[in-house]
Amino acid sequence: MARKFASGSNNSDLTEMNRSAIVKILQQKVCSRAEIARITGLTQASITKITAVLIEMGIVSEVGIIKGNGNRRSIGLRLNAEDKQVIGVKFSRQRFSIGVFDISGKLYTLRQTDFRSEQGTREVLEDIKRQIGDMLKEHENVVAIGMAVPGPYFREKGRIALVTTMPEWHDINFKDEFKGVFDKPLFIEQDANAGALAEWWFGNHARPISTLAYLLAGDGIGSGIVDNGNLLLGMKGIASEIGHMSVDVNGPKCECGNHGCLELYCCVPALLNLAEREMKGFDKRNFQNKSEACEYVFGEARKGNEAADRVVKEIARYLGYGCINIMNAYNPDIIVIGDLLSKGGDLLLDTIIETVESRLIPEVYEKVRIEMSRLSVNPTLLGAAAIATDRVLRKPSEYLVQTEHS
Repeated sequence: MARKFASGSNNSDLTEMNRSAIVKILQQKVCSRAEIARITGLTQASITKITAVLIEMGIVSEVGIIKGNGNRRSIGLRLNAEDKQVIGVKFSRQRFSIGVFDISGKLYTLRQTDFRSEQGTREVLEDIKRQIGDMLKEHENVVAIGMAVPGPYFREKGRIALVTTMPEWHDINFKDEFKGVFDKPLFIEQDANAGALAEWWFGNHARPISTLAYLLAGDGIGSGIVDNGNLLLGMKGIASEIGHMSVDVNGPKCECGNHGCLELYCCVPALLNLAEREMKGFDKRNFQNKSEACEYVFGEARKGNEAADRVVKEIARYLGYGCINIMNAYNPDIIVIGDLLSKGGDLLLDTIIETVESRLIPEVYEKVRIEMSRLSVNPTLLGAAAIATDRVLRKPSEYLVQTEHS
């Protein structure tokens, strides 16, 4: 497919964009120069010239003979992903996670830290900075850091607009907090957008797809949209905040100021509160964490517990409403549901699909795939790494050039 460039780009911009296109292809798989030319629409001569520079930079290497179209034998090219690592940081309501990944999505190190809501924001932030600093010392090939924070997140201001149950974080400016702290670039994005990037880069969803929607179903509800490789952000960076769309205009008031927000009906706290009302003897305080409590409810539903089954189907029905809104608003090829509630798997998915099919005309939903995330690493944490990966792959000459110790 031929690439289109915006008017006004100079030659250096076009060169970097072409390098980025090639690096992104090799991030997915080993390719021959001929296959890269076919995918990008660039000439064979251009591909040969660009890849020679990428090899000289240490970003790409040759891997020997591979079979191409028509069983033709060609020299394969691969991205030197293992030498280019990123740190992903996931910040959520009661835990932060920090992992080291390479730019192919392989996880090397993972640390998870729980914190109490009564802990001061300063204490938590300093702990995050300390742990990032420790990982930078342990992994010398890190080229960038990505951080995923709960939404809505005002990207330009660097501030979270609202974190339900965590009002003390409203005044924290994440951009200012982490500016200049490390000698590596740090990029911050809303958690659902991060999950969407993780699914786009590392989800192995059958191509071609042009629009992918990620529905984050955890402590809160959010969504991220990737359209032809680019996040849909909106003016302030809070596009696709589906969790605060009303599904009942006369419903209870949400902390965001709206009434009947989707998040009130199908997030993890909603599931656990409903389980306490419907399931005899269930008390969420008897579990070490929310994940364990959710897994218990799902386990009981699988055993045939009728009350648990009602709880799960009620939550799934509202997740279905979320999918309907996504389909009507963004017309995606695929919707991927991730985070804690995705552990419900088919228990949720069957009702979600039934709900969608009962409320949309077939022409709207029949070609849209709805799936639970299959990523082995939490999509938001992997998405934090994908934030950094996405940014560095857009400027490979700036971020991926071989250094003395690599």
